[in-house]
Amino acid sequence: MNIFIPEAVKRLAACAGTPIYLVGGCVRNAIGNLGETDVDLCGPLIATALNLPRGARVKIVNYRLGTALISFMGGNYEYTPFRLEKYAEGGSHTPTEIKFTTSLEADAMRRDFTVNSIYVNVATGEVKDPLGGIADIERKVLRSYAPERIFASDGLRLMRLARIAAETGYKIDAATARAAILCAENLKDISGERKREELDKILVADLKYGVEGAHYRGLKLLVKLGLMPYVLEPLSEADKIPQNPEYHNYDVLEHTLRTVKAAAPSVRLAALMHDIGKPYCYRMYGNMHGHETHGAVITRDYLGQRWLRYPKETVERVAELVENHMYDRDGKTKEGKMRMFIVKHADIIDELAELVRADKTGTGKFLPEQIGESRLVALRDKMLGEGVPFTLGELDISGADLTDMGYEGEAVGDILADIHRQCIFTPKLNNREWLMEYARKRLEK
Repeated sequence: MNIFIPEAVKRLAACAGTPIYLVGGCVRNAIGNLGETDVDLCGPLIATALNLPRGARVKIVNYRLGTALISFMGGNYEYTPFRLEKYAEGGSHTPTEIKFTTSLEADAMRRDFTVNSIYVNVATGEVKDPLGGIADIERKVLRSYAPERIFASDGLRLMRLARIAAETGYKIDAATARAAILCAENLKDISGERKREELDKILVADLKYGVEGAHYRGLKLLVKLGLMPYVLEPLSEADKIPQNPEYHNYDVLEHTLRTVKAAAPSVRLAALMHDIGKPYCYRMYGNMHGHETHGAVITRDYLGQRWLRYPKETVERVAELVENHMYDRDGKTKEGKMRMFIVKHADIIDELAELVRADKTGTGKFLPEQIGESRLVALRDKMLGEGVPFTLGELDISGADLTDMGYEGEAVGDILADIHRQCIFTPKLNNREWLMEYARKRLEK
């Protein structure tokens, strides 16, 4: 086994006065040839009881859990003492009782999966594998030693199961999968922020270790394990909702997941939400007309502060993409109207084009090479070449000019909007002489 151990960690272990172990993802990845990840440390003593070398600093991150950040020689390493945990019913992610222990085996049994419960003594290189994690890595299987207890203790581990299985490409042990399904309801007690963090990781799971389609599989696992209702309830309702076979090969849910699969990482959250309004429209009206408008409302709700608690700017950007993903669907929108749309939504045009491309791919009716260039992108680039002023600040006339000319109050904004519109359609008009003359004539009327 070839595990990279930073020199700083070796020096920490040499001075500690007690064994320090590598544990978790760094050991798993070394055995499974998955690539490097963060180095996590553990041992039988709390961090403040370690005999650390000069220059090492300890910052306690969580006093109850004993979690500490050890900084030394330019590196930061998370350290946890061996411990036992007890949880209340419901999987709230917060242990009700913590007991520190010197037993490595006891510490292993409270960890989520066997592949994360392998310990390497930093000083001697000795490997301790009390739960058979190495065999599971060799079989590429994700297994929990006591799955019902593990998932009942901490509901967030349910999403971690789907995420790590997707990232690594590992299969899920049958007993572990059954326990996850039985314990799915425990996810409802987990905070929106923690679920959001896991969802974000699932959406880019293919980038973690280069497992193709991992993000799609991660989302499929959320569905198969019965977790989606506790992550994104409106999307779980999309299962088995049929779509017109002339335009779609899949129901709403499968189309959504395939759209995410086809999308660039930057728009995968928008791809996940783009048809979130369809279940509501289908239930209320028996059709999906206007689903993009309803979808934007649902997006703001579920990505916002009531549920997954994404930053406000993320919520608004995704909602804007959802609301406009049907724009110019038939390719017949007139150029003048498209120019105004592009100026209004200039900051999302590239992302919108990518979302539309993924949406078409996700229907199952198009191969990627059959999807032509976006009309929006082509026209946007043409407008840039023409020198179209995309903002009022790019006009060769200002509000102060208009005020000096005699415009007052709302009239200043009205004439600026009129001038801007003229220049969007005819960019060559954006010269100071013409703009000043035009404004004077309008004032005289």
